[in-house]
Amino acid sequence: MVTFSYHWAFGRLMSNSRSDTGSVETSSRGAVILDESDPRTVIERLPNTVFPVMIRFALQKSTSGDRTHESLRIPDYPVDVRIPQGAYIPQSTVYFDNPAERPPRNAAAWRPREFVDSLSELLDEIEDSPHVDPDRLQFTDLCVAEIAPRYTTSDPQTGDTVATPALYGDQGDITLGYFRREGSLSATEVRDSLDTAMPGETRSPPQLIRITEATAKPTRSSRETQQPAGRHKYFTEDEAERVDNLDATPAVWMLDQVAAATESHRPLDPVLSEIERFFPQLAETDLLEFIQLQGRTETSERFYANEVLSR
Repeated sequence: MVTFSYHWAFGRLMSNSRSDTGSVETSSRGAVILDESDPRTVIERLPNTVFPVMIRFALQKSTSGDRTHESLRIPDYPVDVRIPQGAYIPQSTVYFDNPAERPPRNAAAWRPREFVDSLSELLDEIEDSPHVDPDRLQFTDLCVAEIAPRYTTSDPQTGDTVATPALYGDQGDITLGYFRREGSLSATEVRDSLDTAMPGETRSPPQLIRITEATAKPTRSSRETQQPAGRHKYFTEDEAERVDNLDATPAVWMLDQVAAATESHRPLDPVLSEIERFFPQLAETDLLEFIQLQGRTETSERFYANEVLSR
């Protein structure tokens, strides 16, 4: 039973380019959003077959207690120097122990429960400090990987859900989803509509920007293995070609507005309304919502200089 809910939101869809705007046309499109902003809660709410791969988050700095420097200030200087007073967490990226990817070199692989407990302990230490606002804690990027339930088991030592070796021996499917707070949902009208759809949540929500359907490769899987050339536990496009197994080439769907011009992908928009096809377990939760957006699509051109002809 799929628990998706559907909402309409109105606003403006902006391109990421800073160039001059060309043609503008009214259009509509769908979006899959995550109904959560706290990095701890979103990790806790993932079903057992969905593993966090990476999360990027911050506890934004509160400026309510900032004071002006006693001597470096107007009118002796053209601007005031402000001194922050409260603790904060700069934008940080955390990697997890998961079936799809190893962390980069020198980065730790956290177990989800370790991450939640440790971050909660950290916040308990600073939340009573002056000028600290816990509501400013939110994530901007999240990557998750879903595998079939038959490839999961319980770790006898920790009790955590882990992937079985059969996932790699069978070359089973791994589906990765990438969520990001993306500019097209930042318009005031959209935020107001989403606040009606999701009471109490006024921030622009993270939305699904990419899906990668991959094939697990038969390789050693270890929490401690951090090989720069072998981070992926699934076949990349080059690896699939190298072993002459083109069926293992990852299939990538992306939102056009976030894809690089040189990046090969399929358009994500047409498949958003059938997200349960890619993430059957995640779609069963109340974390995901499918919304329909109406707004404007702006096309533009940008000039890139690569040589100086004259001065």
